[in-house]
Amino acid sequence: MSQKSAILERANKWDAICFPVSSEPVASLLPEGYSLRATDRAQAIVGDLGEAGKQVFAFQSADYSLIPNGLLREVAERCLPNHRLDVRYNDRGEFNLNLILPDEINITSGTVSHQTQDRLYKSMILNNSYSGKTPFSLQGTAMKEHTLTETGQHMKVSYYREICENGLMGWADDFMSLDEYLTWLLNGQLNKHKRVEKVKPAELVEFKNTTTEREVTALIKRQFAHKGLDLELFKKQLCQIFSSFSNAAPGQAQAPTIGVFQALAKKPAPEQLAKVLAEISLPKALARDAMERMEYEEKQLGSGATLWLAYNAVNHALFNSKTSLSINDRFKLDESAFHKMAELAVK
Repeated sequence: MSQKSAILERANKWDAICFPVSSEPVASLLPEGYSLRATDRAQAIVGDLGEAGKQVFAFQSADYSLIPNGLLREVAERCLPNHRLDVRYNDRGEFNLNLILPDEINITSGTVSHQTQDRLYKSMILNNSYSGKTPFSLQGTAMKEHTLTETGQHMKVSYYREICENGLMGWADDFMSLDEYLTWLLNGQLNKHKRVEKVKPAELVEFKNTTTEREVTALIKRQFAHKGLDLELFKKQLCQIFSSFSNAAPGQAQAPTIGVFQALAKKPAPEQLAKVLAEISLPKALARDAMERMEYEEKQLGSGATLWLAYNAVNHALFNSKTSLSINDRFKLDESAFHKMAELAVK
C-alpha cells in the first residue's frame, strides 16, 4: 500500500511522543458477534492519543516486543541527565530521536582568508517503530581498542549539527581508521570492515582483527529486533549503552567520520551537483529542496559551495521535506549521499 507524502512532525519534549501505547488482542477490539480466526497477527499495537482518540499502528504476532517511547525516556533521563532532545516522527508510529550531549566538535570550512566554524554536538540517534517495520536501532557507540602497548577509545558517534538542527550519522565509523574507510571506498565498497552490530546483546564480546593484530572489545549492540525482548533486561542494556557513551571522550582525532567531514569541508561542490544527487537516487523533489537549502546555508555562513554543505543539504531535505519515504529509507539515502560525497572528496 502506498503512503502519502508528508513532512515529519517535530518536537523537543518527551511528552509529545510518550503517549500510552500497548499491545492488545485483536479479538478484544472486535464488535460483539465477531470472532477472529487468523492467528498470525492477532495483536494490535494501539496508541492512546488523548483527544485525538486511539490509533492502531499495526497488527503483530504474539511474540512481537513493543518498545514504548516512555521506556526510552525513563532510561535517558536516568543515564543521560544532561541530554537535549530533538525528535522527528510521523503518524504511522515511526520515531527518530536525537539525544544531544554537551560535547562539542567544530568543523572548519571555507578558504584560508574566510573560514567558518560549523558546530556539532555528540549525539545518540535512536530509531523506534510501533509498526515493527524496522528494528530498534541506535547510532552512537563506544569501542575500547587494545594494542600491545596501550589501551584507547575508538568512538562510533553520531552528531547533531547546530545550523540545520539535524542528526548526522557516523557512517564511516564502522571502520577502525579513516585510511581503512578510504581504502574500502576507493576499492568500490566491496570488502566492508567487520561491523560491531554482530555483538551479542547480553554481553561484552571480544573479536580479533587479524590484519592489524588488534583486539577490540565492542561495548554496544546497534540493533534490537522487535521480537522476544525481555524489556527489563533491555532497559539495563540501554542504561549501560547510554552510560558508556556519555563517559567516553568525543573522539574528534580518531573518529573516521570526523575525518570525512573535514575532507568534505575543504572540497568545492561539483558544478553538476544535480547529476550527483540523481546518481544516489534522491527523488527529484528532495534534490530540488537540497539545492535550495545549500544556497541558503552558503548565504548564512558566508562561504562557497562545498561538499560539506552539499551533504548537509541532502540530510536536511531528507528529514524536513514532504515525502512518502519511511524514516528507515531516509537513512539509507543519507548513507548513500555520505559515501558518494566522500568519494568525490578524495578523488
